[in-house]
Formats: sequence, structure tokens, C-alpha cells
Amino acid sequence: MKLRRYFAVLATAALTAFAAGSCAEPEDEFLHTDSRLLSIEVQPAGGGAGIAGVIDETTGEVYFPIPKKEREKYDITSLMVRAEVEYDTFITPSLTGLKDLSDRDNPFTITLTAGDKGTRTYTLWAFYTRR
Repeated sequence: MKLRRYFAVLATAALTAFAAGSCAEPEDEFLHTDSRLLSIEVQPAGGGAGIAGVIDETTGEVYFPIPKKEREKYDITSLMVRAEVEYDTFITPSLTGLKDLSDRDNPFTITLTAGDKGTRTYTLWAFYTRR
């Protein structure tokens, strides 16, 4: 009986020592340095299918060509904007709510801030195509 108890204590001590010794130091946290938009789209105020934005990384412009036949459904003064960014990137101001993307001379501007605090600015605007 004493021998069993001795082996149980010995086994517990060995497992504890092994577990404590095998703990690795945590790695440095990975921060994205990429503050780009991965994708962006607009939806009508009432919801529905989205229209993908065309992103020009050179100028920082994002435009949404709305087909003329969809004019009644998509009011470019009242659109929902949805964007996809890296997990540690933030968009300011928030895309929550309806946005007016109709004025190209005074476009809606967003700033993306990556995990390393690098930023990138985009201007968003929508227009109706001729067809």
C-alpha cells in the first residue's frame, strides 16, 4: 500500500515537473502592417444585394458604379457600406448607419488604422451608370 502511494506521489511530481518545464515563452504578438481595404460594398437602405466597390490603391478612391436600372432601389444619398479589413485594422469614422456617397466634390472619407498604427485614407463615392 505504501509502495503504491510512493509511486503515485512520484508520478505526480514527475508530471508536474514535465508540464512546468515544457511551457514555452509566449511569442511576440503579430501586428498587421497592412491598412488596406480587402473588399468593400454598398447595399440599399432596406438591405439586399450588395454592389462591390472599385478600389484604386494609387489614389485612395473607392467608387461604386450603380446600374441605372437599379436607381430606384439604390439611393446614393442613403447607402449602407460594408468593408472587410484585417482582424486588427480599424475604420474611422464607423461605417454604421446610412451614408451619403453622392457628392464627389465632398466625398465620404474613411481612415484605416492597422495594428502597427499605420494609416491609410480612402474617399468613397457612388454614381449611376448610363446603362
